[in-house]
Amino acid sequence: MALCLKQVFSKDKTFRPRKRFEPGTQRFELYKKAQASLKSGLDLRSVVRLPPGENIDDWIAVHVVDFFNRINLIYGTMAERCNETSCPVMAGGPRYEYRWQDERQYRRPAKLSAPRYMALLMDWIEGLINDEDVFPTRVGVPFPKNFQQVCTKILTRLFRVFVHVYIHHFDSILSMGAEAHVNTCYKHFYYFIREFSLVDQRELEPLREMTERICH
Repeated sequence: MALCLKQVFSKDKTFRPRKRFEPGTQRFELYKKAQASLKSGLDLRSVVRLPPGENIDDWIAVHVVDFFNRINLIYGTMAERCNETSCPVMAGGPRYEYRWQDERQYRRPAKLSAPRYMALLMDWIEGLINDEDVFPTRVGVPFPKNFQQVCTKILTRLFRVFVHVYIHHFDSILSMGAEAHVNTCYKHFYYFIREFSLVDQRELEPLREMTERICH
């Protein structure tokens, strides 16, 4: 699995560098704490809970950036199989179709291919997490009042990546031997968004049966 990820990461020139936390900052320490908990083998339900005395917005920010990095990499491993021909519409099976809307090029919901949707999504998220007005990194600079709303939108759209990958590219996950890795990432993501009620229950419906199987 690690080899596949490295090959894709080095080969795909559209991949952006991973967003990192600056050593010495509080958010870097939170990130280290979260990663240590993950590696310790603790139950994922426990891992996502807000540590005593920590700021909830900092905790959410750390996880949003980490999930962006992980999900971006997961999708990248199968990007060659998700193309304009195989996935002309960004969908999650026959019942769910996702349209793209932003404040620049697509002011009205637009029907796009899955790879086009994914490229716009990753660029949009990267722009937000690198925006000091949205994800401040300087000590003493507060988060904006709508920060959790922004994170809800980011996480909702990242969930749609899981929907598309699981429903349309599960064979690729299996062929790479990546099922356990992707499932663990999904479970971590799912427990986090449920812990803080960050994604509407209706958005979770496309993967409800699978989620019941692997997360309960």
